[in-house]
Amino acid sequence: MPSSTPDQSASSAFNVSTNTSTYKTTRNPYGDGITRVREHTFKTDNFPVCPRKLRMLANQITKLPISEAIRQMDFSAKRASARVRSALVWARKNAIFQKQMNPDNMYLKLVRVGKGPKFPKKVDYKGRGRFGIIRKPKAHMKFVVWEKQEEKPVARDVVERALLAGGMPRRKGKGFRLTRNVWTQLEETKPVINPKPFYNW
Repeated sequence: MPSSTPDQSASSAFNVSTNTSTYKTTRNPYGDGITRVREHTFKTDNFPVCPRKLRMLANQITKLPISEAIRQMDFSAKRASARVRSALVWARKNAIFQKQMNPDNMYLKLVRVGKGPKFPKKVDYKGRGRFGIIRKPKAHMKFVVWEKQEEKPVARDVVERALLAGGMPRRKGKGFRLTRNVWTQLEETKPVINPKPFYNW
């Protein structure tokens, strides 16, 4: 009995499109250093589904780890979720065996939905000699899978360089020094002598 799990030699039940596996260097938008990523592109074939309905599933799994996206499709009540889950499994398998990517670090950077070819039409016959047109839409999905690896943070100024080294530098100003002391409450053991009838602040 053939197994339903995709093997290593098979390419895909859907048309697979792969890109280069070289690392791409990007900067973290929060300034935490340099991030090296590898990407893998997977595109499904056109299947009968409305692009507007398929876009709802795309918005649901974008920016998620690929294992979490597969889990979301397992519990989704949408009819197209089974096809999307199968495509995610194939995308993860191809990224592992073709690009040597780590599945624990893979996530969906981008999920796009596109329309298929010209929608086929079918005549819908009605009563009293009337008729309508039934359009059967088709759509496809494109996944961009990234594998990111955090590298050592890169300091952009003197303060960040000192923080990464474990200390705080002195500024070139007379009588001014940066400290990292934690705020503590003042001791109120000193007695008040000659109190004023008003507050000083």
